[in-house]
This record gives sequence, structure tokens and C-alpha cells, in this order.
Amino acid sequence: MSKRIIPKADVTGERSIRFAFSTEVAKETFSQVQQFCEMIEKELQFYIQEVVPSYHTVMVYLKKDIPDKAPLIESLMQKWERHYKADGTFKSRKLQIPVCYGGKFGLDMERVVKHTGLTEREIITIHVESVYTVYMIGFLPGFPYLGGLNDRLATPRLQTPRLKVPKGTVGIGGSQTGIYPLECPGGWNIIGKTPIDIYDPDRKEPFFIRTGDQLQFYPISIEEFFNIEKEMKKDPGLLKEFIKLD
Repeated sequence: MSKRIIPKADVTGERSIRFAFSTEVAKETFSQVQQFCEMIEKELQFYIQEVVPSYHTVMVYLKKDIPDKAPLIESLMQKWERHYKADGTFKSRKLQIPVCYGGKFGLDMERVVKHTGLTEREIITIHVESVYTVYMIGFLPGFPYLGGLNDRLATPRLQTPRLKVPKGTVGIGGSQTGIYPLECPGGWNIIGKTPIDIYDPDRKEPFFIRTGDQLQFYPISIEEFFNIEKEMKKDPGLLKEFIKLD
């Protein structure tokens, strides 16, 4: 059981408040972040525009300005004391995402091999065996920051970021792993690519991956990659079939 954390509240704008639970990334802290979000959405449902959780903070955006936010913050702290449960658990979605590792899709695989001392096969095995928690979505639309990377795979980011990293690229940056939802500059070590569009602004649900999801990768061949990509273009509705949503 973890001790209740009393978050530090900072007014960051006319309509925003930041609640900081810690400066460290830990499952116990994130569990409290999730509980706090649940409480905020319940207690302030008519006043909030958006609630944005991260590893150890919660940003609350209000629909309108409340000049004196001190009474609101004090009330929330009192409610948090009653709401918090040391053994609080959340039902998380479990996603399995296909990835074609190495080859033309793994431009930095050799770099990761040299840094870790592992073989390519070992890197792939360890990467797919881990279950990752989606701690937050950013810095791009739909970019999932995943916690749970095995320490053996941690590899420093590139000293000089690439100007273009293709969408769907799976990379390792320091002690984290993630998926690029769009083509953009990036300095993470590229080890593979998924044929799945994890972000699509034209889709009914643009951001398919959500904060709090449990995510696991599964390896596919390059033939399977192009087959899935082809099928997805024909029928975007097949997304859930290929992602293996539980």
C-alpha cells in the first residue's frame, strides 16, 4: 500500500491549475494521479474543460475563470483525503500492437546492439515481453509516453536528431520507448515500425491510445507489415482487429 500524496497546487493561468504529486516516475504515484483525475471529473464535471494527467502531475483546465481559486483548491484537498484508496485499482485496456523490427525499419538497431551488448534477437524478445503503461500523451498529437522499458534496453538518444522520422516508427529514447504518430523530427533510436495509424484526425476516435492503457508489442514479418498496411487502407475499421484490443 502507498501513502496518500498531498499534491502541490499551482495556479498556472486564469483557467488552469497544476497539481504536482512528485518529481519521480513510479507506478504508485501514477495510480494516485489516476485516482485524482477520477475525483476531479466527478466533483468538477460542470466546471472543467479538460483534465490532462502525466507521470506525476495533473493539469486541470476550467471552462471559465474563477478569480479566487484558493477555496476551490482547499475543497479539492479535503475531498482527496476522503476519495483516496491505498489499494485503489483501475481497469485498464490492454492493447497489443504489431511491429516489424530491424531491417529497413530499424535504422538504429545496430546502435542499440552496440550500446546494450545484446543481440538483435534478444533486444526484440525483451522489447515484446514487457508490458508498458501509457503515462501520458504528448509531445505530438497521440504520442504515447510508455513506462516499463526494461533497463537492459535503455539507450541514449541520438546526439543529432533526424529531420524526419516516419509515422509509426517505434523507438527507444533513454529509459523510455514510444511510437511516433506522425512524421516529424526526432532523436530516439529507431528499432522498428508499426503499420497501424495510432493517430488519425479523420477517425471517429483520433487518439486510439489513451493514458492509463496497458500496451504490449508483438513482432511481425515485413510481409505481414505490408499486408496489414494494405488492409488498413482498404478498411480503417480493421484497426481493432490488428491491435488486438482486450
